[in-house]
Amino acid sequence: MTIEHDFFGILGSDDDGEVYWSDTAELGDESVEVDLSSPDEDSVSVEALDIAAAMIHAIEEVDSQARESLVADLSAEGSITAKYIDQQVEELGPEALGNALIWDSGDQQIDFLRSLRLQRVGFHPHHNGNEEHFALLDYSISPGDTDALLVVTIDIHGDTIIIATDS
Repeated sequence: MTIEHDFFGILGSDDDGEVYWSDTAELGDESVEVDLSSPDEDSVSVEALDIAAAMIHAIEEVDSQARESLVADLSAEGSITAKYIDQQVEELGPEALGNALIWDSGDQQIDFLRSLRLQRVGFHPHHNGNEEHFALLDYSISPGDTDALLVVTIDIHGDTIIIATDS
């Protein structure tokens, strides 16, 4: 069985029923890897695919909302975002960090968040309920210098449900 979608084309043609699609999207002057995967095509609805396609078309807005959630996370005690920033500042050192920061407002944490590069957005359309990880946005401050990522997980409504790190 296969699924045909106006934006994604034909999905799910292997024997296991797995669904996979990938491409790139433009975000400003950067290219962002975008993929969609599901282990089982029976659990993927056309509505979830429509929402994923709409999010890809509105990638700038999705990115902006995710960054707002990172700013909001800074105020939480034991913030994952603040820990990631501190770790990367220490790991990269002043020279590499200076090259990575494209903003200089005087607030290092905010400048850091503004300078993050969205590397990848991975959609999981089989997770289409509230509080489920519909998409993962992977951010890096300096992709050439570090493998550490700040990952924002959003639900099908675009609301942040978890912020984590991945090294």
